Amino acid sequence: MKVSAQGLLWCCAGVLILAGCAATPPKTVEISNSKELRQVESKLTRFLGQSCVNAVDCDVQLSWQAYGQNKTFSATMQAMYPSSLRLAMIDPLGRPLVLLGAYGNRFTLADNNEAIGYTGTMDLDVVKKFLPEFIPTNNLFYWLSGRINRNGMQTVSTRMDAEDKLYWYEVAYPQSSKDKEMRHMLALNEKNQLVRHMVLDKEGNIQFEAQYSEYSKTPKRCSWPGRIEISGDALDADFSLVFTEIFNFKPMERRRFQVKIPPHFEIRKIINES
Repeated sequence: MKVSAQGLLWCCAGVLILAGCAATPPKTVEISNSKELRQVESKLTRFLGQSCVNAVDCDVQLSWQAYGQNKTFSATMQAMYPSSLRLAMIDPLGRPLVLLGAYGNRFTLADNNEAIGYTGTMDLDVVKKFLPEFIPTNNLFYWLSGRINRNGMQTVSTRMDAEDKLYWYEVAYPQSSKDKEMRHMLALNEKNQLVRHMVLDKEGNIQFEAQYSEYSKTPKRCSWPGRIEISGDALDADFSLVFTEIFNFKPMERRRFQVKIPPHFEIRKIINES
């Protein structure tokens, strides 16, 4: 069925939660010193091997920019590895405007303004406009936490940034129809934190990029980003996510992410249009 423009916007903004401005591929230089090369390669190994949190409960500020509009919303958010998400956008009085719950490949969204509930799956065409099909939905928590899915990952090259003190790694994953000819570029800073994660097409154009900053400590060895910006040619909008307050990193029960639509709401099932 066709969804209203407002409902569609709420759905897409909630499902992704991320953001940024257009960027260009970095200027990098080769590492000729074999000892330095081994040290930089070891840096990536240590980053991938860190013990990290698998859940977060927090307040956030979500902004999106598209079609000449710029909107910012306050929200509460809970997320848990690998792809569970609960997001409640609130008004200045603290009342929920929109409540989104996503678990696995399914999501439910309750629009309290319109008294409408939406249900659907993460492989819908409308979702792909904000979460491209070459970004697996079960990688959502990796993107939120500034981490990398190391399963099947192979390092293709290791380089240095020509201007900033960043260490760049081109990595590859087993090819599939969804990510054919896509390549990933990762940038680690001197503190061994991920600051950029780009997905480029075969022409070198950035189709999807997350930029991370303002890291803070967690109970585990790895840090948590305080700000995420996402942009790219594959997206219909740019987003930014600021973690305004983090309450804890404790795992939550599955039912936390299963939104119940009130009985008096109209329920609309979103499907792809043929």
